[in-house]
Amino acid sequence: MKKSRQLDFSYLIEMVGDDPVFLADFFKTFIEHTPVYLAEMDCALANKNWSKVANYAHKIKPTFTYVGRNDAKQLVEAIEYHARNKIALEKIPSDVDELKLMCADICKQLEQEQIKLTSKR
Repeated sequence: MKKSRQLDFSYLIEMVGDDPVFLADFFKTFIEHTPVYLAEMDCALANKNWSKVANYAHKIKPTFTYVGRNDAKQLVEAIEYHARNKIALEKIPSDVDELKLMCADICKQLEQEQIKLTSKR
């Protein structure tokens, strides 16, 4: 597996301020909801429902900007584009697999950040 990429919260902090309670809640929401959206995307993918794949990709796309993972955002944009336009469909399953690995890594890092924030309270 690739080396973990560091998260960058500067955009999120710029948008909402450096509020540890809000940040911890945001991290919790990401950790809880992202796997659900990925599972729904997986189901849509298994059913070759390309519009749903595109919609789920669109739904999670902004969250990667908040955690400074432009690479994940770009991958999601590619999944959304390919699914919505029904092109390069053979590439989507491997892209979704790569996205799941990225999200697992991001969630692990967010859990660590959440612990740090909680210990500051």
